[in-house]
Amino acid sequence: MKIKCGFEWHVQIDSGKLFCRCKSEIKENKGYEEIKRLIRPSFGEEGRIDVSAEFEGMKTRKITYKLFEDTDCLVDIDEEPPHEIDESALSTGVNLSCALNSYLLKNLVFMRKTIVDGSNTTGFQRTAILAVNGEFPFMDKKIKIDTISIEEDSARKETENGHETVYFLDRIGIPLIEIATGIIDTDENEAKEIAMQFGKFTRLFNVKRGIGTIRQDVNLSIEGGKRVELKGFQNIREMDKVILNEARRQQSLIKIKNESGYLAKNLDGKTTDIKEVFNGTESNLVKNAVKNGKSIAGIKLEGLKGILGTYICENKRFGGEISDYLKVKLNYGIIHSDELPAYGITEDVKKSIAKKLGCGENDAFLFSICDRGYEEKTMETVKERIKNLLNDVPSEVRLVQEDNTTRFLRPMGGKDRMYVETDLPIIEIDSKTLEDGKNYIGMTVDSIKDSLGISDEFLDQLISARKLDEAMYLNKKTGLPFSIIIQIAVEEWKYIKRKFGVEINSSSMEDLLEKIKEGKIVRDAARVIMEEIALSGKQNIEEIIKNKKLEKRSESELKDEIKKLVRDGKIEKIDSLIVNLKDRIGITFEAKDAYRIASEIIKK
Repeated sequence: MKIKCGFEWHVQIDSGKLFCRCKSEIKENKGYEEIKRLIRPSFGEEGRIDVSAEFEGMKTRKITYKLFEDTDCLVDIDEEPPHEIDESALSTGVNLSCALNSYLLKNLVFMRKTIVDGSNTTGFQRTAILAVNGEFPFMDKKIKIDTISIEEDSARKETENGHETVYFLDRIGIPLIEIATGIIDTDENEAKEIAMQFGKFTRLFNVKRGIGTIRQDVNLSIEGGKRVELKGFQNIREMDKVILNEARRQQSLIKIKNESGYLAKNLDGKTTDIKEVFNGTESNLVKNAVKNGKSIAGIKLEGLKGILGTYICENKRFGGEISDYLKVKLNYGIIHSDELPAYGITEDVKKSIAKKLGCGENDAFLFSICDRGYEEKTMETVKERIKNLLNDVPSEVRLVQEDNTTRFLRPMGGKDRMYVETDLPIIEIDSKTLEDGKNYIGMTVDSIKDSLGISDEFLDQLISARKLDEAMYLNKKTGLPFSIIIQIAVEEWKYIKRKFGVEINSSSMEDLLEKIKEGKIVRDAARVIMEEIALSGKQNIEEIIKNKKLEKRSESELKDEIKKLVRDGKIEKIDSLIVNLKDRIGITFEAKDAYRIASEIIKK
């Protein structure tokens, strides 16, 4: 389906935290301390409270923060001003900005973006624009990059129950690069491909790997719709399905608005207590509500019969949109007439509710189980949502669900969210960082492959192992092809680390590859040498080669050994050559050389 979309990519940088020197890592959920807070909205720079902040502030959330000794400090809990910016994080941001051919701002002015859902202990997120007007090449397109910002990540949510939320603070303050694109005319399939290609591109830099380290938000709309921001993509491979569902949702809302002929001003049904209708009901849902002293508030919806039960996209009905909104705002749900009988509520009870509320033939109704004293507020919230849905496609932030649908999360934020950060000076990017960034201008995945002459498979291996920079250096220093470097510095290195829990240092790796380049050892001897380093802790490659008798045999020495095997009748078939030769002289020869020499001898 044709859509207009824009991306906001948030990429975690693999450095220390942005404004303190704590470790930047996600911990196991144990061994923590707790603090409790209340979060309230504050005024923006122009003296107004942002609509999204006001919405969250109405929930009067109680927040519990769980913090760890080595990843969290007074900065993270907002008891101490931020420290100087992490230079490694800033350098990565500059390099990535240069690769995207953007215009760097040499001075960073940090702003505070109001966030009052509790995910930031300060009630705001520190963010600064790093670069503007870049581009990301994709096939025959150039995706416009509007802004590149550097900011701090938020806390990670553990649980949310009503008005109480629990966060872990190990993630708060981890540096993020936020890349915001311009508007792209595309469809759901191409949008997914753009996102996947950009994810691969970011891995060329010093960024974190794993689930949650790159988060891709999508802003989209269709013709006649409104901009909606989709957050929380867990599986990028399902992005096309989520986008298509959202496009169909907007399409359905437009259709309902145009065809129903319903005007939101007709929504004047009064809130009615309908608890007495359920006397003697067999519905466990209602019985438990009555037992716990809850109210059951109902409302007539004039002319809406059949609309609440209409599917507006896969797995999502119009009534679900109302319920999602009410759950987020007041933590209550709804039951509506289009889905009854259900939940143990019979057809007779449904008719009694309709009669109690004064419903006509074309009317619908809904009711909500809520706390006493919240009846009017609950139904006003319901009417507010229905008016929004029937008047236009609401512009809002929506959260991606596991079934590839989305649900209401909060209103779309505006300029009132931002105000100046007063605890940080204007930060000037130093000349060395700017000069180093020039090495990355125009760098792409394809340009790396072309310049190095390597395949997609080799590049993926190097990126996955975080060995691209090291492999490029080793290739330039030793002249060995990437196939050998990957075998030794990636595959064998990974084996040794997994088996012994030891990493071979960079100087030993360089020395080892130099010995292969010089012809002093064969590449299959590398594992034996690396195992010895891991076991003994010795880093002297020359000494290990000598003690283990791993010196590569010369052409004449190898020929003499093969002649002996032939003379002794130990090579019935040429394929058995390698096994017998290894038994005799160990890993001191290349198999291809042995096959070549043996073939010549046997032919003679």
